[in-house]
Amino acid sequence: MNRNDIRTFAVIGAGNMGSGIAQKIATEGHPVVLVDLDDQKVARGLGIIRQTLEQGVQRKVFKPEQAEQILARVSGTSDWKQLAATDLVIEAVFEDLEVKRKVFRRLGEVCKKNAILGTNTSSFFVKDVAEVTPHPERVLGLHFFYHPAKNRLVELIAHEGSDPAAFDAAWAAME
Repeated sequence: MNRNDIRTFAVIGAGNMGSGIAQKIATEGHPVVLVDLDDQKVARGLGIIRQTLEQGVQRKVFKPEQAEQILARVSGTSDWKQLAATDLVIEAVFEDLEVKRKVFRRLGEVCKKNAILGTNTSSFFVKDVAEVTPHPERVLGLHFFYHPAKNRLVELIAHEGSDPAAFDAAWAAME
């Protein structure tokens, strides 16, 4: 995957960080799928995005039609099979290494072999998350700072086995 190949995005975890990351991606003009374990969690995440956008309209950060366009670029699902064609997936579940590893095992099963997988971890080594996937060279740290929809800061972290092309593509996508 090169820097021009990232066209589709997904975020795993529809909590505060995941919904904020999805909103940020949509705000930058890209369609994004917000994924969680069940439809109730997905609906909660979409509600968080809606609420944050409404606050943005009230504060005159966005015009109402801009907020509608941003929200229209976010879709939600609990069907992980919808990740099959995604170019860049960002995991944003809570900080528990075994939970993250479970997510990455599942991503290794459902994502295409050249998908870039990012973890939003702030406390674990990226290599420890990556080692459970069939393609650990495509796993990177994509650590968004709170609140991701309002803060432009993203830390991009490679591990010793990272593919430089995946790193460059993720860097370009984050820019």
